[in-house]
Order: sequence, then structure tokens, then C-alpha cells
Amino acid sequence: MVVGSNPIGLAKKEREIVKLLERLINVQGVSGNEEEVRKIIIGEIKPLVNDVRIDSSGNVIAHKEGREPNFMLAAHMDEIGLMVREITSSGLLLCASIGGVTAVGAIGMRVTVEGAKEKIHGIVTTRDISCANDFEDLPEVDDLIVDTGLNAEKLKKLGVTVGAFVEPSKETNWLSYGNTISGKAIDDRVGCYCLIEIARKLSKVEQEVHYVFTVQEEVGMQGAKTSAFAIHPRWALVIDATPANDLSEEAEKSTGTHLILGNGPCLLHMDEGFIPNTDLVSAIQKTAKKFKIAIQHEVSSFGTTDASNISTVRRGVPSATISIPTRNVHTPIEIANRKDVDSAIKLVYELLRKPPASLRKKATSRKKKSKTRKKTTKKKTGKKIRAKKKKRRS
Repeated sequence: MVVGSNPIGLAKKEREIVKLLERLINVQGVSGNEEEVRKIIIGEIKPLVNDVRIDSSGNVIAHKEGREPNFMLAAHMDEIGLMVREITSSGLLLCASIGGVTAVGAIGMRVTVEGAKEKIHGIVTTRDISCANDFEDLPEVDDLIVDTGLNAEKLKKLGVTVGAFVEPSKETNWLSYGNTISGKAIDDRVGCYCLIEIARKLSKVEQEVHYVFTVQEEVGMQGAKTSAFAIHPRWALVIDATPANDLSEEAEKSTGTHLILGNGPCLLHMDEGFIPNTDLVSAIQKTAKKFKIAIQHEVSSFGTTDASNISTVRRGVPSATISIPTRNVHTPIEIANRKDVDSAIKLVYELLRKPPASLRKKATSRKKKSKTRKKTTKKKTGKKIRAKKKKRRS
């Protein structure tokens, strides 16, 4: 096992690259509190694009000017966590979940509680577990408590109140000589990392891209909707994490979708709330075949990504999703393989370096139609304004 930020088996240059992924994973940023993640991302991507801005929702939108069609690449900055809903007289913190927290996965998690004056460390447990009591039913989120070792009076002095963010605190670990990484928030800091590295590769390519790092995906994909509405791209591609099922008995027996670490990024064909654009899916598959990039195919009946919100804004945005297979999703110890990450970066880079003719053609036709509509609207508006002026003079 290789532990820490200096995995063996990697050259010096490679170690520098993976340090960024580690920084993104280790920094805290539950939904609604993404500021620390935002700072790292802006510092990394600013030299690679023409302009960077933070919109009113908190999304980071980095724009690289270039030729049509206009692409939007998105990954969410936020992670799951907890929020204090009650403080007992003895100082125990009762919490509500932010996003899809699994109670069993959260037990034993080290956390940081955001006090107004100071950050406090704590451990997630339950009353039964803390007393070494047996229990028959699996604990639920409402059963979770955070033990900080402090009483209510001390917590109050440090500014810990109802509404305080409770964030996972976990160090990354490199396994298998630097190929496999484990830690919190791989969902979806791994996607943020991919966007930054794609931007690095595309910095000298004449292609227009909006790199969007969204907020609050885990609580309803809020940032995806507002950012896509403002940009209104021609095409959108989301990079996210998806549950790997290679260790389950069902996967071993099934002849259907197997999502396996190290076998390549996953191309989504359907999830609970979204079916991707077939033209974009076809273009991704052709790119993967042309450049001999291994991909996996995902069909899911549960969960969804930012793409489901992006695809419905304004007149609609043709969208697709590429995901990194990840074990232990929505736990403090998620596991992903760097080979899948590198393949996802190469796949999207090759797709955007020279977009297929099918994508460029559709972008051109849309542009012409919008110009025609714009001229017609101006003419009608002009008549209305002149009519009002004459009426006022009389």
C-alpha cells in the first residue's frame, strides 16, 4: 500500500500532476459552502482561459474564446455532508443530511464543524454505538450524532450554532503504486480535476469552451441550471462520478452493465432523470474508437447528474454525461482509478480538439435560424415604439 501525497511508482512530473487532484479532494466544500474549492479552481484555470467569473449562484464559469460550436463542460464542486439541526444540553450535535448521505458509511467519519469563531473537530457516531450497545436495525441519518468532546456552553462560545456546516475530513491514500486513489469527495472533485487538465490541453486549440464548476449538485443540481441558462451553449458535456459495481455479487452474475475500475470512463445512455443526446453520444463513441480509448457503457434506473438540468434550459441544450467509475460513492472513502481519469481527459480533449462534422454542422444551422428570428423581432419592436411616440404627441 502507498499512503500519502508522494506515491511511489510515479515519476516526479506525474507526482506534481496528482498533487492537484489531492488538493481538490482534501479541501472541504459541502453543498452551499464551496468557497475553498472555488479558490483552488480559479487559481488553476485562470491562466488557461480568456476570462473567469463567479455568477450569483456561486458557479465558476471560465470562458475560452474560439471557433463554433460552443461547448459547455461541467463538473460539480460540492460534496455531501451534514448540517447541525440541534445541540443537546450535553453538547451532542444532531444533524440533517446535505445530499445523499448513507448513515452506515458516515459512522466513524472524522468531521470539521464550522464555528463562527473556530473550526471544531468531531466524530460521527450514534448513541448506541457510543455506549457499545447492540442494535438490530441499521441506523438512519436521524440517528447520527457528532461528538466533539465539548459541552453546549463551550460550543456556544466557539460560535457553533444550528445551521453550522459539518464537513468530512479525510486524507487521500494512493494504492496500487499510484493508480488507485481513495478519499472523500472524489464525487466530483475528480470531474473538476478533469476539466482543469482538459483546459490545459486545449489552451492552444482554437475551440470555444465554457468550463463550468457548479454548486449544489448534491441537493438538486441548482448551479447547473442557472449557469447553463446564462451561457446557453450549443452542446454540453458533464463529467461526474458513478458507482462501480465490480465487487457486487449481482455484477458477477449479470450479463448487463458492469462498471469496473480501470476499464475506462463510463458513457451514460440513460439514468433516472435523463437520456443523453444521441448525436453527442455517437460522436463520443466514434472518438473513443478512433483514438483507441477504452470506454464502458452505463444504463441506470437511479440517480442523475447536472446534465438533466442543463438539457432543459431555454430551448434545450443537447447534453451527455461521462463518468468515472467509483467504489464506495457517498462515503468518506471513495475509490477511483487514475487510468479512468486520464482516459476521460484524453477522450474529451480529442472530441473538442476537432469536433466531428456532425456537431459543427448542427451548430451552424442553429446560428443562422437565431439570426433570422432576431431580425424579425427587431422590426416588430420598432413599429410598436414608433406607434407609441405618435400617440403621445397627439
